Amino acid sequence: MKRMKLGAQLGACVAALSLVGATAAQAQARRGNCATPTEISAVQISAVQQELTDAALACGPVAVANFNRFQTIFGKELRTSDAVMLRMFKRLHGNARGNREYDAYKTRAIANADLRRTKPGQHDNFCRSANIVFDAALAPDKPVLEDFVSGVPVNEPTPVNGCEITVAVTFQGIQAGPEIVPLPRPTLAGDPPNPVY
Repeated sequence: MKRMKLGAQLGACVAALSLVGATAAQAQARRGNCATPTEISAVQISAVQQELTDAALACGPVAVANFNRFQTIFGKELRTSDAVMLRMFKRLHGNARGNREYDAYKTRAIANADLRRTKPGQHDNFCRSANIVFDAALAPDKPVLEDFVSGVPVNEPTPVNGCEITVAVTFQGIQAGPEIVPLPRPTLAGDPPNPVY
């Protein structure tokens, strides 16, 4: 009975500590030196939009048509996200510098997309990748933009700190991360002699 009570208390303490850690990260973001998850998502949306803009400029008339549809279908979400990102830059850097950082990020993101596309031998791969993104975004069942872009790999470095809480336990494919050392199952009553696991 005492063991069970101790285990329950330990579990409650671990849960409380994890909530304190999460609350601390959220408070830190509100104080102004970290981006919130919504702001990080806005940065991701902007990076994807800049990649697709470059594709529209360089990958031919189909990419232009797809980009125009993308902008039309997701217009409201894109404007909302862009406003979130601008407010984030202003909150982190003040009004004047925030405007400059916002403009600089968007300019840098499209310039970097252009550099990736113009590397020797990369134009076709870039355009193929953009078409895959367009096809997924413009599917008959319109995805939520924020959810959709979270699955699109972005090569643009983030301009802000998300102050994320990380957990030491990781999985790599079907392997456990290096911090995890599995223990063999103890022998139980009824097990055959020398069981193979």
